[in-house]
Amino acid sequence: MPIRPPLTELNIKTHDKGFYKGFNRIVTITSKILVTLVVIWILSDIDRSGAILDNMKNWSYTNLNSYYTYSVAFYILVCLTAILWPSFGRTKLGSDPNGKPEFSNFSWFSMIFGAGIGIGVLTYSAAEPIWHLANNPDTIMSKEIIISALNANGLKLPQGADVFNFYQDQVAASTLTAIDGVVLPKTESALDAAFRYSFLHWGISAWATYCLVGICLAYFSYSRGLPLTMRSALTPLFGRHLEGLLGHIIDISAVIATIFGIAQTIGIGLSSFASGLYSITGITWLVTNTNNPEPTTGALLLSLFVVMCLAMISALSGVGRGVKWLSNINMVLSFSLLAFFLIFGASMFALEMLGKGIFTYVVHLPAMVFTVWEPNTELGSWQTSWSIFYWAWWIAFAPFVGMFLARISKNRTIREFGLIGIVAPSLTLFVWFSFIGGTGIDLELSGIAGGKIFESGLTAQLFEIIGFMLEPMMAKILSAMVVVLLLTYLVTSADSALLVVNMLNAGGEVEVENGQKHIIVWGLALASVIAALLLAGGLNAITSAMIIAAIPFSLIIILMAVSLLKALILDGVRKREK
Repeated sequence: MPIRPPLTELNIKTHDKGFYKGFNRIVTITSKILVTLVVIWILSDIDRSGAILDNMKNWSYTNLNSYYTYSVAFYILVCLTAILWPSFGRTKLGSDPNGKPEFSNFSWFSMIFGAGIGIGVLTYSAAEPIWHLANNPDTIMSKEIIISALNANGLKLPQGADVFNFYQDQVAASTLTAIDGVVLPKTESALDAAFRYSFLHWGISAWATYCLVGICLAYFSYSRGLPLTMRSALTPLFGRHLEGLLGHIIDISAVIATIFGIAQTIGIGLSSFASGLYSITGITWLVTNTNNPEPTTGALLLSLFVVMCLAMISALSGVGRGVKWLSNINMVLSFSLLAFFLIFGASMFALEMLGKGIFTYVVHLPAMVFTVWEPNTELGSWQTSWSIFYWAWWIAFAPFVGMFLARISKNRTIREFGLIGIVAPSLTLFVWFSFIGGTGIDLELSGIAGGKIFESGLTAQLFEIIGFMLEPMMAKILSAMVVVLLLTYLVTSADSALLVVNMLNAGGEVEVENGQKHIIVWGLALASVIAALLLAGGLNAITSAMIIAAIPFSLIIILMAVSLLKALILDGVRKREK
């Protein structure tokens, strides 16, 4: 019996007049109400709401660490299957066999990278390897090994003493034999782990999550003619039921995840932006204190105002103008900054770390992706603070990035989409982490930095590294370039998110008659959410809200993965039946 033809139309009702002309009112209005209620709830009692958000985050860390870990592993496996399976990978994301991509490869990659994690890489490429050098699973397990060895030799650790310092003192005094394979914090023995775990968080795990959503959306929209919206990717599972309440819930979940996912990214970018302004100007009200400067709430709110005004202006100009040109500009500035570190940074050390890091990352990837530690242990605490935080961030960010990638990837094959969308950004990020983070580590291990980079805040470490590399005036000039680059990334990410939210609310339509008015409304809504969360607890409150918002969409991505595989398999069967 022949297999039924696939569903190629989905009737998503949109309003035909007034302010909501071209938009699905249930999705649009419900999303606005939910976001408004969150803002009102936060502002009604800032301290209490901040505490509740923090408790909810801690609950998810304790109870959902296995779920997040295995979900991301599943996304990777499905995405790689779609890319590498010969018949799947050759599938063109478009109905016209002779259709050409809308954007050049350079503009396409620029938008992928800029909309993906351009903001985060400027902060974390400097900071994360340095943080992992001081504390990572290898050092934690080494600590446990040392404590066991001390106990076995009848050596009691003095109260308040550092385990590693005490161990080194005992080895130096010959009262304890050195233990093979022990990884000591802030030493060369921790280098492999520092880069391996940095690559874990910013490599295939992130980009496979984005690309899985993007491939699903592009396939069902461009190859099957369905609307470019989340519900379309589930038609093989739920069919025309998606025209009603079920479809509305899926699109609303995507809107909420997008708002809180981009809030996390912008929040980190704002902190780095304010830290950069302080590094350049020295204006004291921008930071809480000058010894260990952290941006003040006032500095973050002022930065937010500037970013969101520019983002709305860019979004109003459309993907082909504002977003495209800003993406090209920040890609040029990004590679200029990277070129500086390639030439003047710790180049040989960084190249060594890049090669070793990629090798150990690939070798350990299966174990790292599937390992889950108990959350009430020191290893589990590290995993929830780093890996689970990232998995939730990438999931919350996936509807935005996935939709945006699908929007700019028409007429490319699944294999081209996946390989360029996963491998190219991952390798680019590995280079960034090796050369920028590696330079910071080299400054510390050589004694030049004297611990100041270790001690500085996460969003200020890049500027600390620049300060040690250059004399003051040149450091301010390069820091100014970084601030401009951060601003372009912030604006690009925010305006892309606004365009994606509009598409979700309009049932997948890119150009809507009242679209510009809704961009302004959603721009104000996004700014209000970020501002309220900053008042309720700063970046910690934003992180808590993002992790909570990611939970429902993580399940939707699982369903999308199953739906994609089912569709590709059935398409193959239909071709053989012809």
